[in-house]
Amino acid sequence: MGCQFYDKSAGAWVAAERYTADGLFLLTPEQVGRCPQLEAALRHCVEQRLCCRHEEITLRLPVALLEEDAQFGTVARMAHLTLHHTPRSLAILGEETLIQPLQQDWLGELRQSAMGEVLQRVLLNVIYSHERVARVLVERLQALRMALKTSMDNVELRQIVVLNRDLGELVIALRETGLILRDALRATPGESPIYPLLDVALREQRRIEEGVNLIHERYLTVTNAYNGIVQNNAHTVMKVMTVWLALLMMPIAFIMPWHMMTPLPLEHWRYLWFGLLAYVFGVTWLFAHWARKHGFFSM
Repeated sequence: MGCQFYDKSAGAWVAAERYTADGLFLLTPEQVGRCPQLEAALRHCVEQRLCCRHEEITLRLPVALLEEDAQFGTVARMAHLTLHHTPRSLAILGEETLIQPLQQDWLGELRQSAMGEVLQRVLLNVIYSHERVARVLVERLQALRMALKTSMDNVELRQIVVLNRDLGELVIALRETGLILRDALRATPGESPIYPLLDVALREQRRIEEGVNLIHERYLTVTNAYNGIVQNNAHTVMKVMTVWLALLMMPIAFIMPWHMMTPLPLEHWRYLWFGLLAYVFGVTWLFAHWARKHGFFSM
């Protein structure tokens, strides 16, 4: 995908050789080298996330995406979208997975919109991406809570590790977005036309951050529940192993005296061996039946 320019008169996206200081542009990182007007601002923005010079503002914001993993299913991934805004232009820089949905979804409908309105809509789209990912993580949490009720293996533990990574990245990215927007708001004069737009975006970011914090609290509840289940399962396994050890020790305890050089009752009885076997297995069966009845073998 090359540099794309939105032609308002035609209402369509057209290919452009380079970025100019007028209009709406979509670029991928490969085109930055051809745009000397953007290169310096973007280089500074990579380090600082925010660059304000006179009426120009450049933001580098984290965007939450969903992708399929062969082992864990749907997982979260963080990418970055860079916005360079001037009173007459807006350049949107990002990978194709971010640019193409913007181009196909709603940017083409903004034929009569000013650059400030386009900037606000892009900012809200970035913020709402975290909300979309958060909804998916909530569904994964609900499914994981149901699976934990009957869990006896490590599948759920691996899912918790992946979910912990996704939630951590989501919380960090959302807070980073809030910090960038707050810094941009402080660096923007109050009479600037984009000041109220940034203020609206910041309020939306705070609302979504509160929701993500609630999701994180639910995640901690699930993690604590899993830890309790693991401990209960460990106690159950130890209980069952103790019962089996007792069952194995009973034949040994009854047979060992006949291996000693001591006189024992009925030692000359011709059916003694069969009587011992019947006695050992009978007592073992009775003890096993009693243990099963009282739930010692239930996992």
